[in-house]
Amino acid sequence: MRVAYDDDRIPDSAQKRIGKILTSLDEVQTAAAREQAAGINRFELDQMRDLHLPKLVKSYIDIPPAHRAEIFRKTGKSASFILDESLDKMQDKLDDMLRSLAQHDLDAFTHNTQFIGQRYSDKDNPFL
Repeated sequence: MRVAYDDDRIPDSAQKRIGKILTSLDEVQTAAAREQAAGINRFELDQMRDLHLPKLVKSYIDIPPAHRAEIFRKTGKSASFILDESLDKMQDKLDDMLRSLAQHDLDAFTHNTQFIGQRYSDKDNPFL
């Protein structure tokens, strides 16, 4: 499903969120590939990029502007506010994935510095 994310019917606030989501998707996929991280579901990332995000945005675009007020009457929130909330939920999920991958990197770095500290510590040098 292809959607033009720069479509004028998409509010600026949502376009900014979409751009950040697309960037985060790339970052997660790159980090997950580098780390061969088992905890990251690549299928879920592909679905988010290729199905869920475009479907959400298209469903917003397809609402006739004259009928968007019905959403406000039913929910107390505008359609654009609900779109932004939904995009924020997607971004939160990606942020969690990025944190998880970063933690893996931090753990590896900590382990390696501990090893180097033990392996090359001056206290183990018999010549000092």
